[in-house]
Amino acid sequence: ASMDQIAGPYYIRLMLVDKPGVIADIAACLRDQDVSVESMIQRSRNPGDVVPVVLTTHEANEKSIQRALQAIEMLQSVLEKPRMIRIEDI
Repeated sequence: ASMDQIAGPYYIRLMLVDKPGVIADIAACLRDQDVSVESMIQRSRNPGDVVPVVLTTHEANEKSIQRALQAIEMLQSVLEKPRMIRIEDI
């Protein structure tokens, strides 16, 4: 199936610099592609440290997820390519 036909929730892992405004930038990238966040986990560290952020989305079109991740990857505070896994209902 094409990415336009695949929809569902997604798991996303990001490696970010912990500083003010980074989560807002991530949220804006997701918002711009009509992707809604279901949950997010960020373990606290010292400001300026690299921190993993894990989030899950509500059901979204995979093409929208891919576009959002491309925009997120371009942010200066994102240090690694975002990782995404489709969450399947079994």
